[in-house]
Amino acid sequence: MSTANTNTHLNFAYWVPNVSGGVVTSTVEQRTDWGIDYNRTLAQAAEDAGVEYALTQVRYLGSYSAEYQHESVSFSLALLEATKKLNVIAAVHPGLWLPGVLANLGSTASEIYGGRLAFNIVSGWLRDEFRALGEPWLDHDERYRRSAEFLQVLRSIWTTAPTNFAGDFYRIRDYTLKPQPKKVPELFQGGTSTAARKNGGEHADWYFTNGGSIEELQEQIADVPQHAEAAGREVKIGVNAFVILDATDEGAEQRLREIVEGADKEAVEGFRKAVQVALGSAIPLDGKLSGR
Repeated sequence: MSTANTNTHLNFAYWVPNVSGGVVTSTVEQRTDWGIDYNRTLAQAAEDAGVEYALTQVRYLGSYSAEYQHESVSFSLALLEATKKLNVIAAVHPGLWLPGVLANLGSTASEIYGGRLAFNIVSGWLRDEFRALGEPWLDHDERYRRSAEFLQVLRSIWTTAPTNFAGDFYRIRDYTLKPQPKKVPELFQGGTSTAARKNGGEHADWYFTNGGSIEELQEQIADVPQHAEAAGREVKIGVNAFVILDATDEGAEQRLREIVEGADKEAVEGFRKAVQVALGSAIPLDGKLSGR
């Protein structure tokens, strides 16, 4: 099955600022607000401008310039209530959600909001969130194996009756959801690793990459559809990007310099270390580092 016909339309989305600290880790003045009133207005403005998707962030701990946070799924439902056409993507962590519970929530929300709720499956990068909530921190590839099962269980519950699934992380026994959604929620797999690409191609509707150089993006965009085609399915690709707007190129470039010069270096370094841990090791609940 070819994935060629999935690229005929370019969709635009925006990051929902549902965490404090703005959208850049810098001391420059932030023009966004993490509150619900601002975000309702922003969602309506985006919808009126023709933006088709909004992606809520998921954060369970204050960290790296984001001291406060609103939970992504409930916040997404509020934005759906405030709009008529906008699709809202709620980021969720396998390990902190059970797929059967989320499948029920997604089905009901699909009925209420005309199929406009989607889910971005985030395998996890902040170890401290899992430790604080009493959940084990798995190796990188194990987290993505769990996400693969999570994606499969969600789709099966929404489309199959009954669902039986026997995996290493989830077991579903003779379960039928009634009613199943008339419009199945779209599923996104976030990440950039080879494991994320495999999941995106084999199990998700969208592969959502965090970005990279032109060469890195070309590699990912070439790789993911191969996994999809091998599985006899199609996948779309979303790319994370940031735009700086000004009346002139010179003004935009000056704004970029101000953002970089005002970087919150402590927050950036903390983020870098957290990502290194996420990519390379397993941290048990006692906090002692062990190799992969």
